[in-house]
Amino acid sequence: MNAHKILILKFSALGDVVHTLPVAATIRKSLPNATIVWMVEERFQDILKGNPDIDQVIPIRTKVWRKNWNRQSLSEILKTIKTLRQHKFDLVLDLHGLIKSGIIARLSGAPARAGFHRNNCKEKINALFTNQKSPYTAGGIHVVDMYLEILQTALGSVEKTKLFPLQIPDEADKKIARYFDEDLTHRPIIGINPGAGFETKQWELARFAELADRISAELGYSVLLTWGPGEKTKAQQISTHMKQKCWIAPPTSILESIGLYKRMTLLVSCDSGPLHLAAALGIPTVSIFGPTDPARNGAYGVNHATVYKVLSCSFCWKKTCPLGTKECMNRVTSDEVFEAVKSHQKITNQLS
Repeated sequence: MNAHKILILKFSALGDVVHTLPVAATIRKSLPNATIVWMVEERFQDILKGNPDIDQVIPIRTKVWRKNWNRQSLSEILKTIKTLRQHKFDLVLDLHGLIKSGIIARLSGAPARAGFHRNNCKEKINALFTNQKSPYTAGGIHVVDMYLEILQTALGSVEKTKLFPLQIPDEADKKIARYFDEDLTHRPIIGINPGAGFETKQWELARFAELADRISAELGYSVLLTWGPGEKTKAQQISTHMKQKCWIAPPTSILESIGLYKRMTLLVSCDSGPLHLAAALGIPTVSIFGPTDPARNGAYGVNHATVYKVLSCSFCWKKTCPLGTKECMNRVTSDEVFEAVKSHQKITNQLS
């Protein structure tokens, strides 16, 4: 508990950064005078803007550096290392378990470097760079709790603070409010987000269209199709296949998307950043899982339902299906997802 300057290493992606927010909140409550710095990929840094638990953000561009290995990228890397060392961190929390995060932890010069047990690391070599390791977790533990376990390993017994502070500037929120007032009907809104980080996590667009039609026709909701970078065509294809009227969300920044999701009654999504963003905002979700384990990476908190099938090859975490079938996702029917949405509506009606 003597750490005064703490560095959090969680670079990406959107959902993973959201899942790490309780770590910063717990540090702030346990060590209110500590300096908390977060290193994150430049394109995700906005999610940390205005966060009361973070004193400084260090943006990095590892993907840009890998694709453009030149004098400029080398200069940026050396400058980043210099910045790390100037901070003189007491503790680094490596919440990735990767070789690159382990190297950065070591280069920081921090005497204490906490991370995953070797068998929980995504890349086992990472364990060579940390000197405080959380106990081995066999499975069934959500990644949010795994991150907090690493923190407890480093600081000892702390009161876990499972908060997800997400700030949106007034201008961005007003922009989204205008869109809802001008372009959407005033029925409750269910969002459908068809995108996911890699192909094996994606559900068939035709099934999303069938589901959206039933939600609109049978449950009386307006359906808003959401999308991220490079995903607009997915929303357009779903709309084309639909018989009922729907809406396609406008382009949004990360901060604007907070305003978008917080105005929904429910979000239907595969395992994606928007799913975890909605959950962090307290929006109920129905999610469709296949190659990733919902016990570890599902929507965190209450009022969330997950539809998935357990097969002999379940939770392989592969970006390309080893069987070439995507059977784990294809076995999930639109009827099953609709029933999960319908069950949520019944619960909401009972509580209102």
